[in-house]
Amino acid sequence: MSNQEIVKKLLDKGILPTSKNIAHETTKITIVKPRIDDLRARVKIVKEFDYKQKKITVDDFTTHYRERYKTMRKILFNRPEAASAVSIDRAKDMLSDEDQVIIGIVSDVDRMYTGTVKLIVEDLTSQITVIISSKNNNLIEEAKFLTLDEVLMFKGRVRKGVMFLHSIIRPDIPQKKEEFSPEEVYAVFSGDIHVGSNLFLPKQFSNFVDWLSGKVGTERQREIARKTKYFYIPGDLVDGIGIYPGQEKELKITNLRSQYEELSKFLSRVPDDKQIIICPGNHDAGVRLEEPQPRMQDYAESILELPNVTMVTNPSYSNIHAIDNYAGQDVLMYHGYSFDRLIDQVEGLRLAGGYEKPDEIHKFLLKRRHLSPSHNLNLTIPMKQDPHIISQIPDIMVSGHIHKANIGNYKNTISISGSCWQAVTDFQLKFGHVPDPGMIPIVNLKTRKGSMLSFK
Repeated sequence: MSNQEIVKKLLDKGILPTSKNIAHETTKITIVKPRIDDLRARVKIVKEFDYKQKKITVDDFTTHYRERYKTMRKILFNRPEAASAVSIDRAKDMLSDEDQVIIGIVSDVDRMYTGTVKLIVEDLTSQITVIISSKNNNLIEEAKFLTLDEVLMFKGRVRKGVMFLHSIIRPDIPQKKEEFSPEEVYAVFSGDIHVGSNLFLPKQFSNFVDWLSGKVGTERQREIARKTKYFYIPGDLVDGIGIYPGQEKELKITNLRSQYEELSKFLSRVPDDKQIIICPGNHDAGVRLEEPQPRMQDYAESILELPNVTMVTNPSYSNIHAIDNYAGQDVLMYHGYSFDRLIDQVEGLRLAGGYEKPDEIHKFLLKRRHLSPSHNLNLTIPMKQDPHIISQIPDIMVSGHIHKANIGNYKNTISISGSCWQAVTDFQLKFGHVPDPGMIPIVNLKTRKGSMLSFK
């Protein structure tokens, strides 16, 4: 600011422009609010699941499922239909022509040759047979989405200890109130990377890292890269060692630590102003396969040393970009190991598109408020607090594993499925699964709109 401008400024304030006052005004420090693309990333870990190793007994599994039932029942009691709910034991004894409402866990599903579906449902008091008539087309369609061990509300008429079903009520999530960032800030979501595999796509992944670094793209694309502050990786950073029989024939890097070190060379090129949030997957052999999986530590030291990396458990909740009166976005990240068997076992999901429709898988899980509703979907440690229950409604739900990029929305929860950085494998071709490598979902937190970036 020139002396002439300072004199005018002092006179406007009614201050005499003496040499002392001019010198004082000249030395004042001006605080300039940083531009949006200079703002730091804000990541807060909201919820993780830690397990202290101990000897597991049958009682642990009993406690696990009892506590799961109690938690899900509590969620279901938020539904208006639950006002008249009674225990199964009481429902079987009641002599009434009116419909009864029970809350129970599905322990068996029998699809009979007549088209009728017979369920065995139990709670903490008893169990009951539930019949879905083949003449009830709507319920028969709903039955295609039933899976073992899910906790549901059933409404129907009880006769001689058997319920003839009229409706199924699921826990479901409520409509989420949308929160919009006051600033234009972006989050990107990678899929499985699989460094170490001879099918890993280093050129494409390097192009993505170059874009994040602002080195490639149009002027607008580089501006978006500068404003991208959050980079999620939902597991399978490397291909691992000994994950499946004969894997050694398909590896370019046969040492687990060397696989992570190779990945760290790529991630070290990501600018420090972008926070990288990482959970493990089933190929990350440095941690146990049983869920919840802990934060990665062993073998991944080269990645842990990076200043902008945050390791979380699988599954986990994190919050990004909370600022002033804006609460930020709560992100539920889950690798997705349960998805394979879920698609195989649930007819309705296969008919809805299976691997080609990851948003339908997310919708299925959000309706059930559970990431792995059936016991046989994956390996799970029987913790008293079930880590797979979706107790907190996320703003964004992100997963990987199935190598299919997708953006969806269910009741204002944004559904993100990550792509991959690995070419199509023989295993995938065998099952007719067509991955979509090199695609990156990106979400603008100011508008909550998603789009897809291609680095093929």
